[in-house]
Amino acid sequence: MVKLITQYRVFIGSPGCLDDERQCFRRVLEKYTRIHSQPRDVAFQPVGWEDTIGGVGRPQALINEDIKQCDYAVFVLHDRWGSPTGSHYTSGFAEEWALAEELYTANKVRNIALFFKNVERRQLDDPGEQLRAVLAFKDKIEAGKRYLFRQYDAIENFSEALEVLLAQWLRDHEKPKTGMSSDLLIGSASAMVTASSSSAPGAPDFDFWITEAIKQGLAGIPDQNAALFCATKAIAAATSDIESARAQATAGVALFHLGKLDEAISAFTTVAERFPPSIDADLRYWQAQALFNKGVSLGALGRGIEEIAVYDDLLARFGTATELPLREAVAVAELHKRNLLKS
Repeated sequence: MVKLITQYRVFIGSPGCLDDERQCFRRVLEKYTRIHSQPRDVAFQPVGWEDTIGGVGRPQALINEDIKQCDYAVFVLHDRWGSPTGSHYTSGFAEEWALAEELYTANKVRNIALFFKNVERRQLDDPGEQLRAVLAFKDKIEAGKRYLFRQYDAIENFSEALEVLLAQWLRDHEKPKTGMSSDLLIGSASAMVTASSSSAPGAPDFDFWITEAIKQGLAGIPDQNAALFCATKAIAAATSDIESARAQATAGVALFHLGKLDEAISAFTTVAERFPPSIDADLRYWQAQALFNKGVSLGALGRGIEEIAVYDDLLARFGTATELPLREAVAVAELHKRNLLKS
């Protein structure tokens, strides 16, 4: 019997100093595909400059054509920025990132994931030209608050973070009937890091608990009870409004999947209403996601009028936002509202 499998091409961009990460990227995608392609009808194909077929023209231009054929893009940086490519860009990484941004804005790339491998303190004391360029780019990303990024120490952390991403993309592919936002389990901007190796033994911190909550909630076989436990621990360990919002929102998603809809609504309401109006893009993002998921939870209880009211609240708060994550939340809320009004 012929069976159709959806294939997603995933590009990896990085300077040449990250060969271990590039090999890990391929292993993780190939393993994930072996496990999930048969039962879930999906495959993730790794794509990098190693796959670019030689031809006439500027080498980076050929790589760019490959990027245009990809569904997702993963970028990794450590202490090197790279070399100019014969265009006005300062490195191949810079040119690839600019193209991916353009494609993402045009909805031709589904998602961009950005990783920074932690740099040793002695390097930061005397960074040199290459590392200074990396740090300047990181500062720009943090200031812009448009893209998620993740920091990691060991290759094992990078591998785990990739698996979390693939789980999210698989959930997006399957489009769960619940409509619950899977993005809610992925961190925002600089707040998202893997479990820190600096955490004191026997005293896990916020980063540890929120990372464990994400892993449990997005595992191949999710354990929502474990996710809720870890999210509750993260709430207790939170040291800022953004951390508290992330943890409450993650707990709400776990409660939703456990069928505890009233408690999920309460958690999402806390995120949406507890914090004062803010211009902080991260906090606004979590509030928008919480409002959307509150609406979905009300809909699951058959409370359609209240669901529409929540979407209206989201549109009133964030309808004129220019940040891309908020624009996406607004678009999804508008779509859900239109579908409800038609039914």
